Amino acid sequence: MKARLPLIAALAVALVPLKASAQEWLSNPDFSEGIGIRVGNLELHPSFGAEAGYDSNFLRASADEGVVGAYKLRATPALSLSTLGARRRDGAQGDFAATASAHASYFRLIPTDSANSDIAQRSNVAIGADAKVDVFPHRKVGFDLLAGYVRVIDAEGNSDDLAGEGFNRDTLRGGAGIAWRPGGGLFSMRAGYLATYHLFESDTYASLENLQHEVSVRGRWRFLPRSAVLWESKYKLVRYTHDNTKQTDGDSVQAKLGFHGLVTYHLALMGMLGWAASFYEPRATSIAPRQFDSLVANAEARWFIQKRPNLDEANAVTGISSIALGYTRTFSNSYYGSFYQRDRGYLEFSMFILGAVVGGVDFGVSRIAFPEVVTAAGTQDSITQLRIDGRAFGEYRFTDTLATNLTFMFDQTNSPAVADDELSFTRWQAYLGVRWFM
Repeated sequence: MKARLPLIAALAVALVPLKASAQEWLSNPDFSEGIGIRVGNLELHPSFGAEAGYDSNFLRASADEGVVGAYKLRATPALSLSTLGARRRDGAQGDFAATASAHASYFRLIPTDSANSDIAQRSNVAIGADAKVDVFPHRKVGFDLLAGYVRVIDAEGNSDDLAGEGFNRDTLRGGAGIAWRPGGGLFSMRAGYLATYHLFESDTYASLENLQHEVSVRGRWRFLPRSAVLWESKYKLVRYTHDNTKQTDGDSVQAKLGFHGLVTYHLALMGMLGWAASFYEPRATSIAPRQFDSLVANAEARWFIQKRPNLDEANAVTGISSIALGYTRTFSNSYYGSFYQRDRGYLEFSMFILGAVVGGVDFGVSRIAFPEVVTAAGTQDSITQLRIDGRAFGEYRFTDTLATNLTFMFDQTNSPAVADDELSFTRWQAYLGVRWFM
């Protein structure tokens, strides 16, 4: 197998969001939901979106490999439901809150060149569903349950890199937590457990399937009306489910401490700094593990166009225009080697004007580092990539239920070659759509 295959799979998982779709409204309730339909004690929010667009480099190929463009048609029905919101309860707080959502996104590929007509066979359907239940969310002690499923369609790559279903994969999640909020909510802490199973649909990548367990504790102490100390700790276990895998099982531990506060009614600052370490163990058939042992951090400065009167409302930014500048440093389990480290600086802007115009811009620059990979056949040097990513979304609402939108995305990866395979590419996508929602 070419060295490119596991690396492309690693990049696919590392750089594609869990809700693998360009439709912004699938992941942002500010964009997706209207007034809703009341059914007893529930609110229903159905929607349907259709888009037509162009992908300049569907195969994520370098200039030397031959860039192939494609037209895309997408249709996405979705439904979310929840217990009644505060607006319909006249601000009253309830002892039970539940949310659930589901979507199916069908996309059709139309090649711009008949010589690449085979890519039309990669048309497929992405699916996602999730649910969460909070019991006693405003009392001293409460608990929560969550579950989710997402099918990610990732058929973007050269034909030589794709086998069977390509990098299509299914992710299942389930977890629970218990929260403690003494002192009227000035102090809060949550301890939780989350299990995640990653399944690849192609037999070629079955050896990458894994089950992850995560135990976490996070908390907040408000020492001033608009300021709080934050802390978080996690312990994660990664276990691959196939005995013949070349990947390494391992554990990791992470702890961070930080601050979040409204410095003024318009400016919110957040910063967390900590340490993370991994403990990967070799198998008889696996690569020699490498370990991560370094700083992890995230920081953000956010300016609200309209002032925010307290910290709680700043934590849940809903329908408020803002601009943010931030930085994150993380490490994650990888399918190329044991892990990868990512440093990303970003600029975000969100806009809400009179309920008729909504939009957002996200621009980021990342440094992604993979350590060396040591196998019985030899050593592959460490890899450092520079990635530039951007996304812009704008929507104009003709009525309370009908809107048109425009999405633009840009992605550029500068990378050294691996085993004579070029991994650098430049790509942009643009989509024009219409959406009905409630």
